[in-house]
Amino acid sequence: DHMAKHRDLLAPKFAEVDRILGERLGGLGIATWTHPRGGYFVSLDVLPGTASRVIELAKAAGVALTPAGSAYPYRNDPEDTNIRLAPSFPTLEEVTRAMEAVTVCVLLAASEKLLG
Repeated sequence: DHMAKHRDLLAPKFAEVDRILGERLGGLGIATWTHPRGGYFVSLDVLPGTASRVIELAKAAGVALTPAGSAYPYRNDPEDTNIRLAPSFPTLEEVTRAMEAVTVCVLLAASEKLLG
């Protein structure tokens, strides 16, 4: 019963993360992400060498994310590609606003890399 209630709180947030990532980044070839069926994180992989930049841009926009490579032992992500998204704590409205900002940051960091 308790876990079902927990799922009812978390499922809409994870669905929102997936919706926004799909709408904003899907088909562009600059990011992939997991579609968890449980747990507390979405793993977002961006272009090599841009995860730290995405985190930096998000922070400047007022969005707190876990450090780049957090899913790796000792945060050692040799390709600087992985961002662990944790949508469980914020409200659904906050998740929506944060993910809109994060996708803009992913697009900007990818543009910098591809055009730089």
